[in-house]
Amino acid sequence: MQSTGPSPASDNAPLRRRPNTSMLRSVGGRLFLSVVGGSLIGLSGTTWWSYRELVKQSESELLSSLQVKTESLEGDFKTFEFSTHTIVDAVKTLYAAGERREAVYSDLMYRALQTSPLGTGLGFGQPPSNRLIIPALQYAYPYVARNKQTGVVEPPILGEAKPSSYQEKYFTDPIAAGKPIWLEPVQYEETSLSPPQTLVSTSYSLPFYDNQQRLLGVLSQDLELGFLSDKLNVSVMREAGSFILVSPQGNLIAYPPNPQQALDLKPFNQLNNYEELWQQIQSNVQNGTVTGLLRWRDAKGQSQFWAYQKLPSNNWILMAVVPQSVILGPVWRFLGAGVLGAVIGASIVQGIVVALFVRRLNQRLQPIMDECNRLAEMNTKSEELMSREDELGRLTISFYALLGQVTVNERRLRQEMAKSSQALQALQQTQAQLIQTEKMSSLGQLVAGVAHEINNPINFIYGNLPHAAEYTHDLLNLVKLYDDKYADRDREIEAYKEDIDLEFLVDDLPKMLESMQIGADRIREIVLSLRNFSRLDEAEMKRVSVHDGIDSTLLILQNRLKASPGHPVIEVVREYGTLPAIECYAGQLNQVFMNILSNAIDALDQYNQKRSPEAIEAKPATITIQTAAQPQADPPSVSIRIRDNGPGIPPEHQNRLFDPFFTTKPVGKGTGLGLSISYQIVVEKHHGSLKCVSAPGQGAEFWLEIPIRQKDMKD
Repeated sequence: MQSTGPSPASDNAPLRRRPNTSMLRSVGGRLFLSVVGGSLIGLSGTTWWSYRELVKQSESELLSSLQVKTESLEGDFKTFEFSTHTIVDAVKTLYAAGERREAVYSDLMYRALQTSPLGTGLGFGQPPSNRLIIPALQYAYPYVARNKQTGVVEPPILGEAKPSSYQEKYFTDPIAAGKPIWLEPVQYEETSLSPPQTLVSTSYSLPFYDNQQRLLGVLSQDLELGFLSDKLNVSVMREAGSFILVSPQGNLIAYPPNPQQALDLKPFNQLNNYEELWQQIQSNVQNGTVTGLLRWRDAKGQSQFWAYQKLPSNNWILMAVVPQSVILGPVWRFLGAGVLGAVIGASIVQGIVVALFVRRLNQRLQPIMDECNRLAEMNTKSEELMSREDELGRLTISFYALLGQVTVNERRLRQEMAKSSQALQALQQTQAQLIQTEKMSSLGQLVAGVAHEINNPINFIYGNLPHAAEYTHDLLNLVKLYDDKYADRDREIEAYKEDIDLEFLVDDLPKMLESMQIGADRIREIVLSLRNFSRLDEAEMKRVSVHDGIDSTLLILQNRLKASPGHPVIEVVREYGTLPAIECYAGQLNQVFMNILSNAIDALDQYNQKRSPEAIEAKPATITIQTAAQPQADPPSVSIRIRDNGPGIPPEHQNRLFDPFFTTKPVGKGTGLGLSISYQIVVEKHHGSLKCVSAPGQGAEFWLEIPIRQKDMKD
């Protein structure tokens, strides 16, 4: 009978080899798609991040352009205000000398306006009921104007002025305010010109008084609006955009796209659809945001970027408008070209790399895959195969040993990758800290260079001032001796004495030299403080005074401590103890003081912005600095405590204060490296300690302890 089962001889028959085509070839396509997909995801994230950064950079460029133009305008206004105050001083000097003639004061206005590059009209009026300067005229108003067409100042017209002039705002508003003010622009007909002309101008007016605080008059200098439109008739950035100047009441002062609308005193909110835009800008300015950036879509649907900034001198608002295409157009073109090139290049490179990788891997793994296929076809029970003593059993054992080694090596590879990631993070932190340290070193070199360049000329002035004072004293004594000895004086000499006001000169010249001496002393103190802060001549460890370093740092930060518009004063309380000189790196220790004090000032500024003026007056911002020696400590050390009465530091942030790159400041305001570098300087380089004690609502206090002698710590 014939059997239907396999014959024994069939077990020893050679196995049929599978086709040489490996499964890895199908894996290659998947690997390529996976790599390309991952690259596209990463490229998308990088593109979005790059887009945000490029937009921020363009916005910063717009704000920088506005800042430059604001500083230029502010300088012109300061010069204009200074010239007006100078003319008032000249009027008061003539009045004190007893001059009461209208022609003299009119000639003064005429000559002063000729030397003023910006003024278009100049004059003053005295109160009709209290005529102290020109008592002969009841309505005396010496005034001169510049012809707009020829640019020539026309001679003044003497005599009585119109009584209605004393009811105008340029005369009444400064008296009511009791201080100099900028007036809203007005349109008027100037009849003092021949022929009369229609002008549109604003005025800087100020009341002035005698030594008994009696009102002498109100002096005004006019500024024609056409000058402002011409000055602002430049592009904002990238040959596009325009500047616009608006008064606090919303009237156009300068509008280069259409200067006639400014001359017509058209309100800004009546242009296009800018009423809501103007309301937003006014709201931001009233809330203390004196500069900012807004996006707006006009009535035609065109998107625009608007930057604004308030001028401190007169509270006018300078705005810069740029089409969105100017800001974002180059960004999209740059990113589009970059992304397209990156995708094409990455696809080609990744395709070649994956193809070579699959080919090489296929060559190496094909024999193993063939043997694994044979094992799977012969028997699924690995234990039976491993128990065999022939080549198949040894191959099975080798296969599973190889599988175990692959698993171990994979685990080891993951551990090494984790270590490499940590090392890369540490390297990035070190690189950022080195960059910050190099910046501070460059700042120190710049400060030291400036101090050195200032020191030489100020030493020359400082050294010669005593001799100048002595020579002046001798000359004045000689003049007095001459007057005492020669009673019969020459008329020409007497006339010249009256012209130069010899009595006033003798009284004022020593005071002027004394003021120059005080100014020279102050400059020398500033130079010394700058040199103490930079400490370039003390790069090695030396014994220095901690108090000198703190005082030098405070002097450099004085501009941020004193009061300014929108910035209340920050008081500094020094409670210094008696400290010995300590061994330290003086320049690095000054950097620590700079970082801690700057952070305290930033915290107090943000705290003040959230408080009302009454709350600030009841509890002014204060920084307290306490120092004390600790000779009984081990080792002997000094302590420096810097405390502010700001909002404090939240508990969840206190444990991360000294971590690199940790910051709570807005983007662009801080790097998160200041306290981290300060901790390294105090703890690692000076073997001291640095800690922070803070509670919400109770301020923050940084406590530094530095050994007096560093050599003992090294030993």
